[in-house]
Amino acid sequence: MIYKWDIVGHQQQLLRLEKEIKEQKLTHAYLFSGPEQDGKFSIAKIFANILQCQNDLCRTCKDCKLIQAGTHPDTIIMEDNGDAIKIDDVRELIRKTNLTSQGLYRIIVIENIERMPVEAQNSFLKTLEEPPGKTIFIITTSHIDEVLLTIQSRVRHYNFSTIDDSVLKDYLKKTFGERNEMDEVINMAQGRPGLAIDLIKNSDTFSHQKNLYNQIETFLRKNDLAQKFSFIENIEKDHKQVELFLDAFTRYLRKLIFEYQQMPKHPLSNRFTLRDIVNLFEVLEKTRYLINRNVNKKLALENLLIQTEK
Repeated sequence: MIYKWDIVGHQQQLLRLEKEIKEQKLTHAYLFSGPEQDGKFSIAKIFANILQCQNDLCRTCKDCKLIQAGTHPDTIIMEDNGDAIKIDDVRELIRKTNLTSQGLYRIIVIENIERMPVEAQNSFLKTLEEPPGKTIFIITTSHIDEVLLTIQSRVRHYNFSTIDDSVLKDYLKKTFGERNEMDEVINMAQGRPGLAIDLIKNSDTFSHQKNLYNQIETFLRKNDLAQKFSFIENIEKDHKQVELFLDAFTRYLRKLIFEYQQMPKHPLSNRFTLRDIVNLFEVLEKTRYLINRNVNKKLALENLLIQTEK
């Protein structure tokens, strides 16, 4: 590797990016897609830092320090704060891209572009088609099916998948040492380095995720619609809690699908077939899609948990 990325996994993608830089074959727009908390946004920010630093990502020059502080005049980073990116936000972004650049590039990093409604994506598309000179967009998404195909066709796409548990475990042991909860962290992270690091470093996050897993397991093990609806009542007004629940549920079902294929007799097989679990996964993804389209959150979540009744 030419640069010190400080990233676990994704070696193939990092080498490909380095090759583009070395051969001066950069394009005006990149789209990094993959599961939430898989490291792609961290890679996007480091990639931007590499492009702005004239000393091979030295981390000590003025440009590096400004980027690390989030104050670099030619590097705009739009982190996901849980809110939608409205069309007025896009217009302001377009205005900034047309300002005179002081450095090597003007770089726009956008986390989770699916936060843009269709109208905002269409507005953004116009700038993406004809970007001002020296402008590079680095966009990430955790739900590529919610990104307009016209946007996808105008970017260089990098897909970031989850990483092997063994690679993640080795990294966590080297970085944080042996931990009693290590196996639970690996199980909950499901190959996502960002989530695994958060679980190790933040005991509150670990406890919350563990409680969510226990809650989901309870929902699948027994019929209790009143309890399930009460749970929805407690979280449906908090967007962040809904996202955490859906994400944990997604990872739990992926784990179940793997376990069903590996175990001759799974403890839940008396209630759900493998086909049932796959169907539930599909309903969950549809629920997430509907919520992102501003369908009634409570009704969508209640319908999801009705599917766990047998």
